[in-house]
Amino acid sequence: MTGRRRRTPEQAREEILEAATELIAQHGPDGVGLRRVAEAVGVTHGLVTHYFGTYRALVRAVLQRENERKRELVRERMRADGGVPFAGGMTRVLFDIVADERYVRLWAWSQLHDWDVETPGAHLSNLVDAVEEGVRSVLPPPRGPDRARIEMVVLLALSGSYGYAMGRRYWLTDLGRDPDDPGHDEAFRTALSAVLATHLEG
Repeated sequence: MTGRRRRTPEQAREEILEAATELIAQHGPDGVGLRRVAEAVGVTHGLVTHYFGTYRALVRAVLQRENERKRELVRERMRADGGVPFAGGMTRVLFDIVADERYVRLWAWSQLHDWDVETPGAHLSNLVDAVEEGVRSVLPPPRGPDRARIEMVVLLALSGSYGYAMGRRYWLTDLGRDPDDPGHDEAFRTALSAVLATHLEG
């Protein structure tokens, strides 16, 4: 166990969140608990309870923070690219997110369990809004796709990106490929982008 030392409240809370994130990603929320997190940080069980109350609240805080980190990543990419007008740009943003296998495991777990992390779909609507704005900037009505088609492309991109991120290591190994070769990720992203672009353009 890590030796106890003086921490500011902000440092203590951040270290607890970091340790909880790592442990939950490795073992799943069902396999951790407040005491195990406290031992990893080198603080008392009571201090973790002081900051987060219950284990459920701690897991919720971990997921909320990770979701916000990914939303900021999307915002940064969109600001840098001036929007996401093309399917290739959209899938590149999603691959930036799913490259973090720790986050993908947390996200998948939260989708399979009823932990009421945050309002479902709120950030997805924001993503669709941003994509639609990008599309409209280069394909103004009536030339461009309607909202329903853009939503479908986003859903297909999410499904393909997350599915690949969660299964890639097992699937590539089963196909006799090296799962650590980044070329496979780029090839899949290119193929997915081509499919999405075709559907987006109708």
